[in-house]
Amino acid sequence: MKPLAYLHDGEAPFLAPLIAALSPQGVPVLAARPGAALSDALRGLCPLGFAGAWVEGEELGKRALSETAQREPEARLAGRVDAVACGFAGPRGLFLAPAALGRVFDRHVYPGARLLWVGAPQPELAPGLRGAGEVSVYAATPAEGEAFLAALPEGLRGRVAVRPDEARALAAEADLLLYAGGRLPAEVLFPYHTVLALLPPPRSVYQAVERVLEPEFFWAERLALFVQETLGLSLPPEAFYEL
Repeated sequence: MKPLAYLHDGEAPFLAPLIAALSPQGVPVLAARPGAALSDALRGLCPLGFAGAWVEGEELGKRALSETAQREPEARLAGRVDAVACGFAGPRGLFLAPAALGRVFDRHVYPGARLLWVGAPQPELAPGLRGAGEVSVYAATPAEGEAFLAALPEGLRGRVAVRPDEARALAAEADLLLYAGGRLPAEVLFPYHTVLALLPPPRSVYQAVERVLEPEFFWAERLALFVQETLGLSLPPEAFYEL
């Protein structure tokens, strides 16, 4: 099979899991720090016989978007890519995070679960929340929260909390908390909750709720989608759990 590239600017947290999962398949994974030569690196991917590249980090992803003529709608919405796939027409910019989040919902969350988003809102991930029944958000300002809800289909839009008492009231009605980083206040945690964490949560959370879906669930789905989109190879997310 064709090799894959791993483009990064110094942090490469998912390189080892990719190598471990793909070595038995005979797929080389080659890491590179393109720096100022990102444009040349992306142009050379397909002619050099690569199937695609993982693009690590938000800043590198933003730069790669501007250097990729073909962009999937998710990448245009996010303003960045997290992967590039080679095809007959050249490199194609992908943003796999929303689809990965949707897969976590499909595998681990029951359909129609009521969700409270806690942490910095990320409207670019909104397409991955379609499996929820209702989505509310604990935001720093009403405008920030409303902008996030506007990215959701109308039928999924819940309410915005900006004060702790408002957040606790919404959390009491929620089945699932989605933690996107920052402070996770104790007043929004109930014993019946599941916490889906996009970033490592505080250790105290594990004793406060029924279940924690750790960031590895989300990242493993992203890597599995990357391999599927670039190589056409279907591997289970469990193949990437050593993160």
